[in-house]
Amino acid sequence: MLAKIQSFLFFILLIPNLYSESFSIMNLNAQNLFDTLDDVDKDDKAFLPIENKESFEHINACHNINVKAWRMECLYLDWNEDTKNAKLANLVKNIISYDNAGADIIALQEVENNNILEQLYILLKPYGYIDYVLVEGTDKRGIDNAFISKFKMSDPKLHYVKFSPQFEKKDTRPILEASIFFNNKKIRIYNVHFPSNFNDLQMRIESFNLLKELHLFHSDASIALGDFNLNSKDDLKEGIYKNQEDQWYVAHREGCLSCKGSYYYSYGKSWDFLDTIFVSRDRGIYFDKDSINVLKTDFNTYKDSGKPHRFDPKTKKGVSDHFPMVSRINLN
Repeated sequence: MLAKIQSFLFFILLIPNLYSESFSIMNLNAQNLFDTLDDVDKDDKAFLPIENKESFEHINACHNINVKAWRMECLYLDWNEDTKNAKLANLVKNIISYDNAGADIIALQEVENNNILEQLYILLKPYGYIDYVLVEGTDKRGIDNAFISKFKMSDPKLHYVKFSPQFEKKDTRPILEASIFFNNKKIRIYNVHFPSNFNDLQMRIESFNLLKELHLFHSDASIALGDFNLNSKDDLKEGIYKNQEDQWYVAHREGCLSCKGSYYYSYGKSWDFLDTIFVSRDRGIYFDKDSINVLKTDFNTYKDSGKPHRFDPKTKKGVSDHFPMVSRINLN
């Protein structure tokens, strides 16, 4: 009799898996994940070893930077192998703190190139990751979007925003698209890093419009995630995240309702969901709402303020000025 009861209970536990499957996803703006090499085609001069910063040309170029913090970084930051390796180690620690082995798919922003992405991927391979994707874009600083995944990814491509005439000469980061097949179902994943808040809000609105166009072009289940660079003030005024809900479920509007945000905007003194996750409506894919969260740990959070602990090259502590957003994704 006991054996029959145990068998029945085991069957009951299996029932949810008969009707749905799920995987986990994470978004993380890695904040300046650079290698130590000088890319002659990109403006990566701040992220070089100090011995590479002694020439008149370098010093003069740094003095032409208007923002003081960036100017000092360009002149004095010693981005050597030890510093770069500490940054990588902290990113790995942050990533695997989720479910003890990291999310099944990680979307990253601010990754310089495939060289540094491969270094991060190699450190993550022991946790089940099998693939990584980065397609070089035209960003002046050389920062790109990337994926690291426990599933094989296919058909990577970039989609550039065609801005209205007053912004068409502005440099922008394209949307990175790639696909996975999960239980024989194709899922398209879009990784975004929209124009920063130094740029006009209209540029971000036009970037959201492109994402909608890409989504309407096909009928596949889709996920879009990344750094949307939409602060709470602009979102409250224009209702931009709400306006996406004709096509998408928006993570922080579906769950994580007690979360303050993924980023603290010092200039505006506000918590913002610059980073979030979208899941397409009516395409057999949806959030596990209880799993939507901002990933906060002792080492990626300032203890006194609760803000994201950005990486400090001197102390080698911290991770990024953005918290990761995480969720489980269900299919039926």
